[in-house]
Amino acid sequence: MCTSRPIRKLFYAPMWVLTFSLFVGCDDKPLPIAIDQVNLPDDHREVNWMDVLDRLPQSKSRKISRAYLHDMHPEFWQVWCEDILQLGAAEDTMTIDVLDQFLAQMAPMLAAIDSTSGSEDVIDRESRKLKNGLKRFKVIEPDLAIPDVIWMPSGFNFAIYPGPSWIGVGLDWFLGSDHPLHRELPPAKFPNYRLARMRPDRMACDALLGWIAVNQQELVPTSPRTADMWLFWGKVMHTASRCLPDVSPAQLMNWTEEEWEWAVAHERATWAEIQPQERMFSNAPRDVMRWFQEGPFTRVGRLPQESPDRLGIFLGWRAVEAALQAYPESTDSDVLGWVDPQPVLRAYRP
Repeated sequence: MCTSRPIRKLFYAPMWVLTFSLFVGCDDKPLPIAIDQVNLPDDHREVNWMDVLDRLPQSKSRKISRAYLHDMHPEFWQVWCEDILQLGAAEDTMTIDVLDQFLAQMAPMLAAIDSTSGSEDVIDRESRKLKNGLKRFKVIEPDLAIPDVIWMPSGFNFAIYPGPSWIGVGLDWFLGSDHPLHRELPPAKFPNYRLARMRPDRMACDALLGWIAVNQQELVPTSPRTADMWLFWGKVMHTASRCLPDVSPAQLMNWTEEEWEWAVAHERATWAEIQPQERMFSNAPRDVMRWFQEGPFTRVGRLPQESPDRLGIFLGWRAVEAALQAYPESTDSDVLGWVDPQPVLRAYRP
């Protein structure tokens, strides 16, 4: 397994940088996925729901307004109305009155979106990145569905919301780390470590990670062990790195470069914490999720508070890359089909 460290200063701007290399300095880089001749499906759609709302008919007829919103994207309209915002039944014309109230109450949020994550240049940039990532995912798994993309206001309810055939990106979750509107958000739901990650340049990356993860979740056992989630997230991160070849490892993890360097420098010590049988094969939800949940640091064992969060994901990713070197006949598609952690465990020697 290549253990050379990443260059100290990888450019940390619109999501992705440099030519793909999971471990900078390795000589056995995988060939990039060519997409010059790859097209998204003819029925693929991208909808900016902010524009849809801006064009909402100025009519006193609730029926006309409801029909307009339904026709813009029927599947999304129902979920956005009933689940994401919980305005009421999508088929009920009275829900339009509740929507009007939402738009009035959330006017500051909508204005903030227009000048940050929802601005034309940002949407164009993130859309291009996401589409190219989806094309590479299509090359890896031609039979998997490619989602429609909906850029939406979520009322600070969801950053990413995958539907059956579409993925919603909550523009209000990506206003920028220090946006003044954040001061009005409840600290319990939006602690400082989360606010620091709510940047416009995260949208395409988070959307693709969410879509890859939702397409893999059926392979996770009903009562997953740490080892199962470790492998699950390792596969997701490997696939995302192949689909987004200009993203640095730190950016894919949504870490700073310093956090990535800490994880690499302490990889062996961190592995010693997760490796014991009682931890790696525990299926106690609380014990498992400590390794994978967002937080100020990874709250497990002797790991210090200066550690980054979600170190179980980092270790799973490193292990999958090690397994690919041990089993070079495996393809990116094969990786997504891995369900047994044992071969990966045998290949990983940090």
